[in-house]
Amino acid sequence: MAKRPLYDLLPRNSEIHNFTSVHLTDRQKRIIGLGLKFRPTQKPPDLTQFNVQIQDFCRSVRLHKKFEGEPEDSNFNPRLYVKSTWNPPREDPDLEDKLHDICKDLRQNIKQNKPHWKRNLSVTDREELSQIRNDDSVRVLDTDKNLGPALVSTDWVQNETLRQLNDKQSYSIITYEDWILRHGQIIATREKLMLTFSKFITANAAKFLRSYDHLLSPTKFYIIPKIHKNPMVGRPIAASHSYITRPLSIFVDEYVKPRLKMPTVLRDSGELIQALESVRLPPQCFLVTADVISLYPNVDTKKALLALDLLLREAGAPETPLLIQFSRLVFENNFLKTEFCGDIFHQTFGIAMGTPFAVTAANAFMYYLEKDVVTQFSNHLLLYKRFIDDIFLVWKGPKENLLEFLSCLNSKNDRIKLTYVIDESSISFLDLFLYKDANFSTLQFSTYQKPLNKYLYIPFESFHPASNKRAFIRGELMRYTRNSSTFKAFSETREKFWKRLRLRGYPVGFLLPLFREVKYSDRTKWLSKKRKSRNGRMVVFKSTFNCSHANIKPVIQRHLPDLDCIVSYKSTTTLAHLCK
Repeated sequence: MAKRPLYDLLPRNSEIHNFTSVHLTDRQKRIIGLGLKFRPTQKPPDLTQFNVQIQDFCRSVRLHKKFEGEPEDSNFNPRLYVKSTWNPPREDPDLEDKLHDICKDLRQNIKQNKPHWKRNLSVTDREELSQIRNDDSVRVLDTDKNLGPALVSTDWVQNETLRQLNDKQSYSIITYEDWILRHGQIIATREKLMLTFSKFITANAAKFLRSYDHLLSPTKFYIIPKIHKNPMVGRPIAASHSYITRPLSIFVDEYVKPRLKMPTVLRDSGELIQALESVRLPPQCFLVTADVISLYPNVDTKKALLALDLLLREAGAPETPLLIQFSRLVFENNFLKTEFCGDIFHQTFGIAMGTPFAVTAANAFMYYLEKDVVTQFSNHLLLYKRFIDDIFLVWKGPKENLLEFLSCLNSKNDRIKLTYVIDESSISFLDLFLYKDANFSTLQFSTYQKPLNKYLYIPFESFHPASNKRAFIRGELMRYTRNSSTFKAFSETREKFWKRLRLRGYPVGFLLPLFREVKYSDRTKWLSKKRKSRNGRMVVFKSTFNCSHANIKPVIQRHLPDLDCIVSYKSTTTLAHLCK
């Protein structure tokens, strides 16, 4: 009998959310319970595929040497850049000899070295997974709030998708001929604006803005189940990664986001933690959280443009007219299609969740909507902060006044409505559980544990580099230190994390060094935001993890010891791909 892998003999957390009447076998539950980010092992590539990676690296090294010593362009933005296909001349014989030796050694290694991994999905596993994939009545989908994979009926997905798209207040149906006409108009309008405001657009940015003109498909519309809602609904997503307005959206976001000053807006829960340190709690106060119901589809884009215009002018941004016109072009030209019908839909109200500029635009819209009300009740507000559509506030004063404040927020716009929770002792917000403690004058906090979360971390046997696994564990531990106002709170969360990782197959020897490395005494270090430096002088060997047995980095260091180089492994097939 074949020897079973060690991870099959350990207790496992392989829970999933099943919202269908379909009965899954234990094996099917275990496979889906690996999580949709789980990567099956891959066969090593053939020599031709690996050679493409090697030649791409050699080109990067030649480019690095060609422009070495030249000053960096302070205006260069890698997000607004289209990769060049230019091949630099082979001018340095010594470098070419070293590159030749690297190519030779890597090709030899990929052929001779035996892969160090074992298959993590058996033939039977794949057959049972195929049964689910071939069942047209069900879908395996990721869930909103990252609560784990869910099995839902195709009928539910279709009905919920069409229910949202058939909302005549937000969408209208157009013909394919109309779409092609609008596609040409988008390009023509953009070109006029680029000509008028050419002084604000670099050559690289201009090339980037035109880089999606050949894409003729509307954006794909799909939904993510919100399983924490009763009844369950779908979060609408417009996948704009291959859509003509995406470069415009990225361009606007890159210019607008650094210029906007919105004191009530949070970047993350870390900013809230820092703000809480200065809030002294009176004997009587209320903790309140509020949630904007379906913010993105209900944003009035005309008012959003007005808010952006005012904020940019306050910041003294000379590009304001260009950025507003580009924003208008993005908002007014969201055309969608779905797998469930042949129609093309035009979004006539709201912002598409999926375009890069959506969060910044929604934040600006909400900031101006709430600004006057927050100012009016400022004497009662010890703290008021918002993260996109989630609001947290500390209220000093009678509850009647608090309800009046919430009523005023709810009446500012016909389509923007809030649900809220009021408590005098404790409340959850984002990834924090906030509570009062008689021994402290400020709010205390710990990491909030969502009841529906299955905690399906990447399994140890997943075909991810060990560095990826270490990085996510280290990152979570750092988040737990930051989100814990006391060592006791950190210790309790860390213990749960340890147990959950063990149930995902992580050995003690792998976890111990990481858990010893991240200490609560270093908490202030994790609270401070480090700016990401853009190091354009590093050379990257782009590969896939099924090439790792070629010992890429040691070979490069042996022949080019002074080269600042890293090996980056691109994502490979995941369980999500195998479920489609």
